[in-house]
Amino acid sequence: MENRILITGVNGFLGSRLFEYFKEQEGYEVLGVTHRELEVSDSLAVTAFINAIRPDYVLHCAGVSDTGICEAEPELSEQINVRGTANMAKACRQSNTKMIFMSSDQIYNASCSMEPNREERVQRPCTVYGRDKKRAEEAMFACLSDAVALRLTWMYDYPVRERTGGTGLLGNLVNALEENRRMKLPVHDYRGITYVWNAVRSMTRALMLPGGIYNFGSENTMNTYDTAVLFLQALTGREDVSAWAEPDRERFAASPRNLTIDISRVNSHGIGFEDTAAGIRTCLSDYRGR
Repeated sequence: MENRILITGVNGFLGSRLFEYFKEQEGYEVLGVTHRELEVSDSLAVTAFINAIRPDYVLHCAGVSDTGICEAEPELSEQINVRGTANMAKACRQSNTKMIFMSSDQIYNASCSMEPNREERVQRPCTVYGRDKKRAEEAMFACLSDAVALRLTWMYDYPVRERTGGTGLLGNLVNALEENRRMKLPVHDYRGITYVWNAVRSMTRALMLPGGIYNFGSENTMNTYDTAVLFLQALTGREDVSAWAEPDRERFAASPRNLTIDISRVNSHGIGFEDTAAGIRTCLSDYRGR
């Protein structure tokens, strides 16, 4: 008997790739829904939709992920990112559906430590997006204790025409190469950066995780500038990539940003990730082998 999976936000960067992946896996019937087909802020509509299709799992990718839009329109972020997640959790409780929520490492954006962030550390996010992701987690667990929240890192993919959504840091760097343009990248910014297909391929095991919060992605000890240099070196085969990347020593200088994650918890459940440096090699191998 096939497990039925519903993916919300199926036309987005992660949702579209999850849909593509699970369509090819045996034992799953996968359904996808966009915001045009289901307004997650409408509690009655969400409940009716979930009750009608009775999925075994919901991968809740829907949300406003543009941090700039969230800062400019906090009411929209509240409506979609917080209330939408709460509505989905209530519907999943009624239908006995397991919910996997795509949360974010932005919850760590006010971290006072430069150590990799662990899930249990108390956090007080300083941005609308980070704060609302944390509130969404809390709202979900308040009514659905066996739900799973995956705190995802910044993700990337190799830019190809047939796939939708942005392509993250790698896509930005490929564009800079094509346009012979130099990007300015912060040296006081530390974060995990994950090849999206490493996250997608780990999602089958994530369905089996016990309820709770999990950092989910690549660990990384490099700052964003050094990470970009590594990516450019892998793309070009050159040691000197200063024509396309320069260090920004001002941004975050007064208070270095640390979004790095410790993935010991998810490792203990048999889910592993390459670090960011290994991930770019896997990405280029995947695409150059086509």
